[in-house]
Amino acid sequence: MKTKLRIVSLVASLLLLAGAAGAQDGIAWDDLTASQRTLLSEHESGWDQMDASRQEQIARGAERWLEMNQRQQAQAQERFQQWQNLGDDQRGMIRDRYELFRSLTPDARNRIQDTYRRFQRLPPDRRMELQRRFRDLTPDQLRRLRDTRLRPTDRPGGAAMGMGR
Repeated sequence: MKTKLRIVSLVASLLLLAGAAGAQDGIAWDDLTASQRTLLSEHESGWDQMDASRQEQIARGAERWLEMNQRQQAQAQERFQQWQNLGDDQRGMIRDRYELFRSLTPDARNRIQDTYRRFQRLPPDRRMELQRRFRDLTPDQLRRLRDTRLRPTDRPGGAAMGMGR
């Protein structure tokens, strides 16, 4: 149950990063569904003291969790475990990249997602070869690659920024 609670909290945190808007008055504990209250029972005693936006995030995370089938829940648990095993620097870099991704125009985000889907459809040996070649690029080669892939119009306001840290 603690792992599920951690996953719900992670999902809620990711919703915060995605700019999820919180309710102004918060959510009363009794307004949660019975399933949400069961899943979030460890939060009941402090629920009223939580910020309204945090309540909204946690409630949405619980709702998403409850809508997942067992396979999806297992995948979410695995991803959460991987997230927990990352160092603070790695998590910070992922958060920064996520914010950068969210700042791109919808067209730019769609292009990135399409490219990722095409990559996933490649045979495993071809994916491994491309990953090896990418890892072997010098910082200058990486910078040039990123500069050529990010169009000036990919950001609201039209200013392109490098994607590296």
